[in-house]
Amino acid sequence: MFYPAHINLQDRKCLVGGGGTVAERKVVAMLLSGGDVTVISPDATELLTFLANIGTIRWQKRQLKSGDTDGYFLVCAATDFTDINSAVFAEAHDKNKIRLVNVVDVIPQCTFAAASVVTDGEILLSISTSGKSPATSRRIREHLEETLHATSLYTLGYEDGEPVSIANQGLPYPVYLLLENRPCVVLCAQKTPAIERRVSLLRQCGASVLCMAPDAAKPHHLEDVFLVIADQSSAVDRFLSTNPPYQGGIDQRRSKGTFIREYLDAPDAGTHFTPDLVIDNNLIISVSARSSTSIDDAKRLHKELTNQFENNGYGAFIEFLGSRRAEILKAFPTPKKRADFFEVLINTVETNNTQPQTCCLGLTNPECSAECLFNWVRHGKLERANTFTSKRLDKALEGC
Repeated sequence: MFYPAHINLQDRKCLVGGGGTVAERKVVAMLLSGGDVTVISPDATELLTFLANIGTIRWQKRQLKSGDTDGYFLVCAATDFTDINSAVFAEAHDKNKIRLVNVVDVIPQCTFAAASVVTDGEILLSISTSGKSPATSRRIREHLEETLHATSLYTLGYEDGEPVSIANQGLPYPVYLLLENRPCVVLCAQKTPAIERRVSLLRQCGASVLCMAPDAAKPHHLEDVFLVIADQSSAVDRFLSTNPPYQGGIDQRRSKGTFIREYLDAPDAGTHFTPDLVIDNNLIISVSARSSTSIDDAKRLHKELTNQFENNGYGAFIEFLGSRRAEILKAFPTPKKRADFFEVLINTVETNNTQPQTCCLGLTNPECSAECLFNWVRHGKLERANTFTSKRLDKALEGC
């Protein structure tokens, strides 16, 4: 399970290595969240070129080289070259201690994963399946776009086929943190429900959690920590201060980067906050409002999504697909062929009707009882689901 966090990117320096369509989506999301974006790549998409020409982003037209990641808050490597992406991660994460680093499609070289995002400009939803089923994440995203009359970040940047400017909408940047064995500190005077919820999430995500009272914390507790959550901002700020009693702050010789942090008493002052969540095993839907005027609408939507997605089989379905994912990835050499297979696998409905039917995934009809993979899994018919998947895999490989 990944930890959901909505990052405050306002005016923070972000680096994207690569200039293709994947890099483009990363840049669009960062700009909507107020990021100060630099792209380094010999080539760039039409939209990225346009944004560079009008001064929205900086584009250094070359390959990445040593030293490029220094000084950034967030780094994303999205080039077509594995060795370059790996070098970016090693420099940014290991040398420069940057906490937020992402190498596209390489989970071991990420401290965070991107999310599917839907927004109407006021309420922002992000969807994650913890990397187990991107196809299911996409189906849920498309369903929410339609039912909420909202927009996906994937559709922004072009109008009538022409690139257009991307404005800072003041939205948070939704990510899912990979916290397995990462040191995290929680500073609280008492364990309120809000604190306990976060501690529980951290532990579910495999983080190494140290929980203590603020007056018991010392500088060494925070020197190499990845994430800090505090009920009072003052409990953390004193360690970052250049004034006594901790003049010089955290030892920058040992930690060039600074941990990401959430303040419960001052959410805007931290680098991230934990949104309201809908959780069903590895399905996580995050809900947040851009401003106080949208909070009530966000709460109503959170309740609706909880009723729709929690304990209705989505977590079990994602877990099943995740259990077969490695086998399927090995069978097909390209991302497109893998994606196509998952689409066929998920969409197929066994029916005697001559008219073909597509699986609704319970999104448009919660009471659907069709003979499909989703219903077999959510009703515990795993043997039938596995047999069906194996037959589909054999059939697909015969056609390769």
